[in-house]
Amino acid sequence: MTLAAKPIRALLIEDNPGDARLIREMLRDAGGASAAVELALVDRLAPGLEQLAGQVTDVVLLDLTLPDSQGFETFTTVHTRAPDVAIVVLSGLNDETLAVRAVQEGAQDYLVKGQVDGGIILRSMRYAIERQRLETVRRDLERQRDEFFASVSHDLRTPVAAIKAAVGVVLANLPDEFPASLQRLLGNVDLAADELTGLIEDLLEMARLQSGRVELWRSSVDVRDVVARAARALEPLIQARGQHLEFVPPPQPVMASVDAERLGRVLRNLLGNAQKYGREQGTISITVERGATDVRIAVTDDGPGIPRADLERIFERFYRVSGSGSSGSGLGLAIARGLVVLHGGHLSVESTPGHGSTFRVALPVD
Repeated sequence: MTLAAKPIRALLIEDNPGDARLIREMLRDAGGASAAVELALVDRLAPGLEQLAGQVTDVVLLDLTLPDSQGFETFTTVHTRAPDVAIVVLSGLNDETLAVRAVQEGAQDYLVKGQVDGGIILRSMRYAIERQRLETVRRDLERQRDEFFASVSHDLRTPVAAIKAAVGVVLANLPDEFPASLQRLLGNVDLAADELTGLIEDLLEMARLQSGRVELWRSSVDVRDVVARAARALEPLIQARGQHLEFVPPPQPVMASVDAERLGRVLRNLLGNAQKYGREQGTISITVERGATDVRIAVTDDGPGIPRADLERIFERFYRVSGSGSSGSGLGLAIARGLVVLHGGHLSVESTPGHGSTFRVALPVD
């Protein structure tokens, strides 16, 4: 049976009897002789949620103004309780800002009462169901991918650790006459094991973030110290490219309640990117300041900058800027933003092609 012929199991949540009757009649007329829509009607949010929990529903026609729920919160509640059900907002408010927000947050359409007929509503419902189906499939595929990466990454940890330990023992016990060329090869294996370990840790951390299994161990720390430790960790790589690191910490402590290890991870990622993409013999700068309600950290490089088209996507998983020559996993910035958000903060970027980039971390303070 095709989507067009299959009856649509719809739930109309509408408290105005006149509007409910009109919508029912319009849908009946639009469906022709066939029962295009099996429509259930409730006039409050609470029984609507009960209906969604107990009955199979393809699509919800939702009025946002109800006796027991008002405004955008009505949509948020339904979407949270039934994330796999398509929602078409059917409102008396011709508010474009509200309509855009609803679609951005997960509604499949926003229709204005009095500006639609039965054919438009029926077509919107059918399209909404198909878009929701595709969205559900996409989420399932992403979940399966994350589970696969997490499983493979976990299984790889032990053999990689064994390789790293074995190479370390060999390097520590090389005889004096051991050929220099073979020693370099062993050193390369050791470095490759380090890189693979970092990739595995990135995949596992991303999987933990996606599944909500990251627990922050907060304590009151001086953010200046966290920044200084991150800078020291990257110092050898920065010096290897002849770059200069500028960090003049504020004279007074900059205290915040954070997970110092995970904030350090964020900063090491940002500094690592600045070192990688900044100019040789160039300058990397870090600033820390305390605002009225937050702590602000900025990492600036003098590299080629980020194309405008890529700015909105660089925090996506596995995304890499085209033409950057990056050999990374594409997970570093996604993890960094995830950890900052977990702290209740915000990570953003400002960049102009040819003039470097600045990544800004803002963390709330009490």
